[in-house]
Amino acid sequence: MDWEAILPGEAVFSQVDWTRAREVRLRAGSPVFVLCESGPKQGARPLTAREVSQAAQALSGYGLAARQKELRRGFLALPGGHRLGVCGVMGEGGLIEITSLCLRLAHAMPGVGETVFSRVRGKSALILGPPGSGKTTLLRDLIRLYSMAGHPVSVADERGEIAACREGKAQLDVGPLTDVISGMEKGKALPLLIRAMAPRVAAADEIGGEDDARAVLEARRCGVLMLATAHGSSVEEVKKRAGMQPLLGPDGFDCAVTLAALGAPPRVTPLGEERG
Repeated sequence: MDWEAILPGEAVFSQVDWTRAREVRLRAGSPVFVLCESGPKQGARPLTAREVSQAAQALSGYGLAARQKELRRGFLALPGGHRLGVCGVMGEGGLIEITSLCLRLAHAMPGVGETVFSRVRGKSALILGPPGSGKTTLLRDLIRLYSMAGHPVSVADERGEIAACREGKAQLDVGPLTDVISGMEKGKALPLLIRAMAPRVAAADEIGGEDDARAVLEARRCGVLMLATAHGSSVEEVKKRAGMQPLLGPDGFDCAVTLAALGAPPRVTPLGEERG
């Protein structure tokens, strides 16, 4: 990203290894913070409200006014699979004031899922973890590994964060046998993909709610393996959400992959064992 155009004069950006950066946070009245694996890096001066608003415009491609529907969800999907979280004041017509931004940076990390893949291959796996723990990164690499192994994979990429398709081509590596639908609700995209593309494996990010659960269960009834992520620190926590409990039963996922934090080793648990 051209940070000099987005926030002129912020020297902190020249000090960052962007291959390891996770988030950039901007708040009116506070300096820029870039969260990296090695720790946070901080700008030298507080930002003005105008600078934060101008940064949001630049990051969105100067299209905030046309993306009010997306902003009501609290974030914008950006090219490259990045996600811009937006906080501020909402009016009847949409966002009228921006107070802070959280840019979550997507990274393709081929190989990060190899150890997990050897343990979940041939199973339907639900990846759990708190925000920023690397769920989507792991999901993307499991998709790539299945695809590289010769299995057709279909991806319901509702927010464009898994494959980051642009002009008909994935910008992040999801493998040679992977088909992607972007911008469609997962509950609608998964049945369509199964009918149209006959995948061996289907995948979706951040499932939750009854529509997603029905689509996952239908995929399993069709003999399709499912890979998905969900927010949560444990199966017990996810089980409490409306519509999610059937996914943790015998007709749903076979195992859970729990991520405690970015960089921590994942824990693979057979769901029957954890439920019992």
